[in-house]
Amino acid sequence: MGDIQLAGSFLIGGLVLLTIFSLNIEILETSSLNSLGTMAQENVVEIATILEYDFKKIGYMVPRTTPALLSITDSTISFLSDIDQDLIIDTIAYRVGSTAETSMTDNPNDRYLYRSVNSVEYDVALGITSWNLSYFSENLNVTSQLDSIRVIQISFSVGTTYGYNENYGRASWSGQIAPKNLGTIL
Repeated sequence: MGDIQLAGSFLIGGLVLLTIFSLNIEILETSSLNSLGTMAQENVVEIATILEYDFKKIGYMVPRTTPALLSITDSTISFLSDIDQDLIIDTIAYRVGSTAETSMTDNPNDRYLYRSVNSVEYDVALGITSWNLSYFSENLNVTSQLDSIRVIQISFSVGTTYGYNENYGRASWSGQIAPKNLGTIL
């Protein structure tokens, strides 16, 4: 009888240990995923702050006779502004890079977001997984005519460059900006 009780104790003790190890692994995974999500959210806030600052300044100090928007696509924009408030009109552009540029990261979908000022380009952020620009007229109708754009919608998602078990932290942001120097909206 003693051997059966000893074997049962080992069996129950083993099951308890397995349960504890399993719970520990789940806690570690949840903690890692929460940390990755927090990192992605922090990146989104930083990127959105930069974008809002620049996009609100589109056309700032640019003469009314000079078009402030130079070119647009659904993923690029180029505009004029005295972005650094030195009384010199600057040319600012945004674009996203390709996923091939980020082969050194674990995330297969992340890309750089590039910002250039007067043709000097640098990366603003790494981890952009989606990026879209939309343009609206004064009546909030979608438009691609540079002289009728009054509102710009920016939508992007960020993923962490490294993940946990191929799960990456993700966060998204979308906002509409109506630069004062593009004209008034209704």
